Amino acid sequence: MEFQIEKNSAVPAIKQIQEQIKLSIAMGVLKRGDILPPIREVEKQTGINRGQIHRAYLALRKAGLLSPAPGKRIAVAVSAAAPDIINKKCQELSKNIIKRIRRIGVSPIAFAKYLSRNVHEDERRYPFVAYVDLEKETALRRAEQVSRLWHASVIGLSIDEFKKRAVTYGSKLQKVLVNHLYADSVRRVSRGRKVDIISIEICYTDQTIKALEKIKIFPILLVLPNHAIPSARFIVEQLQKWTKCKDEKISWMSVDEVKNFGHLLNNPQYQRILVSPGARGKVPAELRHNSRILLLQMELDPEDLEIARIRAGVIV
Repeated sequence: MEFQIEKNSAVPAIKQIQEQIKLSIAMGVLKRGDILPPIREVEKQTGINRGQIHRAYLALRKAGLLSPAPGKRIAVAVSAAAPDIINKKCQELSKNIIKRIRRIGVSPIAFAKYLSRNVHEDERRYPFVAYVDLEKETALRRAEQVSRLWHASVIGLSIDEFKKRAVTYGSKLQKVLVNHLYADSVRRVSRGRKVDIISIEICYTDQTIKALEKIKIFPILLVLPNHAIPSARFIVEQLQKWTKCKDEKISWMSVDEVKNFGHLLNNPQYQRILVSPGARGKVPAELRHNSRILLLQMELDPEDLEIARIRAGVIV
């Protein structure tokens, strides 16, 4: 792969490298397992400082797009090419617009800035992509995360808000991202509307997995928000995978049943107390660093998220 760096561009070199890799993945030029050029080679080719190139690669690794490969190399971690028909339509539309803009005597680059400003205003008024979750706070946090990774506008809505506001936004809200645990609920709510529901896997962070693997003393109590109780069995199965313990050694209860976390810690029945993200707000600040309490942290699965990006139409 050869990078084309515009040195006089207002877009930083790091961003240019990242966007060219993303576009190559989206267009199917780069696939899972493909090896990227070494940093030294990119430095010679582009004249860009190797520190900047390293930061560009590192940012894409954190986003789940790249991964380490044998021999200190960097490989593509996902295959998420947009459908050929979409790529062809976008290319045709771009060429057509550029031709028409030239005919009226306007600089294509200047028009691109004008169009970008109008597009941002349109999406602000009429969102195209939303992240929906049971709780508003969670939906906003994950929508912000996706917006940052995709460099796109994604709004956060609770399921109740989605019921009401989908009517307001009408057909302009076309793509809805959702935690895989609640995908069926959102599909039921959106029945009869032309909305594409895109389920994204939620997984434990590396830090949480390492903490779970260190647990050797049982039994464990899992504290869940009330709305997660129907999924408790599934969550326990995930915990068994990392703690390598039997089912009967992990019990659960709703956070609404916990009258006092201090009393719960004094209960000799439980050696460790695991608190789900939706319940952590109920844990007193002074107890959050207690060695017997583990606040579970979860994140959107990076590979699932990249596939969702293509499906959501955020192809660049």
